[in-house]
Amino acid sequence: MDRTEYGREAARRLHDAEAKLDLALAAINGLSAHLTSGRIDQEITAVIGQDALAAITEAQGPVVKARARLLKAHRAMKADARRLGIQWRLGGPFEDKPDEDQPVPRPTGRHLEAVA
Repeated sequence: MDRTEYGREAARRLHDAEAKLDLALAAINGLSAHLTSGRIDQEITAVIGQDALAAITEAQGPVVKARARLLKAHRAMKADARRLGIQWRLGGPFEDKPDEDQPVPRPTGRHLEAVA
């Protein structure tokens, strides 16, 4: 494995970790929304489930902090790659890494991958 291949694999793994943290946040938010809207739909008093909702909300903080730290690592890895002359690519030889403020194209309708 040469440095460019090493860099591509590091970029792929970083992208994967970032995506999984986003999915974790989405799952936590989905759980909060389900509990809250379900309580309203089922006419359950707000007292019921408050402790669980507070704990779920607290669980978001560490995930958001982990995401921020990964973004910091992303910037550091990008700078290191430039210093080492590693071509920073996401998916293949013709797919350039987008600018920091641009959306990353992803397949639609696919959130989980089955492993055989």
